[in-house]
Amino acid sequence: MCTRLHAIGFPCEMDRRTAEFVRRTAISTKRRVISNDGEYRIWRSPAGAEVWLHYPKRRPTLRTGTAKPDRSEPPKPFDPIDDLMGLSGAHAGASDVRMKLTRSLRIAAGNPLEGVCVAMLGSRRANEKPIAFSFEHVGFAAERLGAPIEARVQLTGLAQKIWAYRTEAAYLAATPAHRLIGRGAMVDVNVNERADLVLTYRPKPGCLWLVTGEVKRSVRLVNPVTSAPYYWLQLQTDRGDIDVVASPSVIDGDVSVGHTVQTVVSMAGRILERMG
Repeated sequence: MCTRLHAIGFPCEMDRRTAEFVRRTAISTKRRVISNDGEYRIWRSPAGAEVWLHYPKRRPTLRTGTAKPDRSEPPKPFDPIDDLMGLSGAHAGASDVRMKLTRSLRIAAGNPLEGVCVAMLGSRRANEKPIAFSFEHVGFAAERLGAPIEARVQLTGLAQKIWAYRTEAAYLAATPAHRLIGRGAMVDVNVNERADLVLTYRPKPGCLWLVTGEVKRSVRLVNPVTSAPYYWLQLQTDRGDIDVVASPSVIDGDVSVGHTVQTVVSMAGRILERMG
């Protein structure tokens, strides 16, 4: 099963080269975000790709039959691979979407640094109501919500699959009825529909979305660690512009500017600014 970092040019499975990259990043990077539950160590490429490495605090080893820490052995040295409990991928770009964040939810029993943010997302169309919206919250443990707030959020869609068409008419003609939504629309997807939607990795709960929009920018980039190519798109939708990143292997069609794209993405988001 591929990881979602495949969308920004990393291999599907952890290989020796990627593991060595993680080791170097975890030891040498100055980009650290500390929380009560542990810390994130962040790698950013010059083109905007981001990897947030999750290092939760270790639980103390308890003495047999007691609730007291066992101090008979010295603490185990930090290990950038063995202590890695998860990771998040994102891509800095043009996305800047205002929404109401309502709550945050921890989603991994063994990793307090991983979570989902639930929000209400408005529309650029005057006659459309806000929709309930959720995304993997990059930096979750450091920015837990105490109360609902308005915020500006940078959204990254890590593409599972992209279908691209030269015109909206071509999109309407070629798209199966069960995937046919208006250009600019965003709808949540049930993970049980994975066979039809050609999912390449398991998404976070509630973070899988079917999105259709117009390509405003399209850039072919290269991951500096692996030398693998990937695409960054600025996709215009009725709910705001999102950054979409994709391996060439999941793209069907031409993702040039002005074309209509439908994509299945795992949505990740970073809070840019809290508005209140």
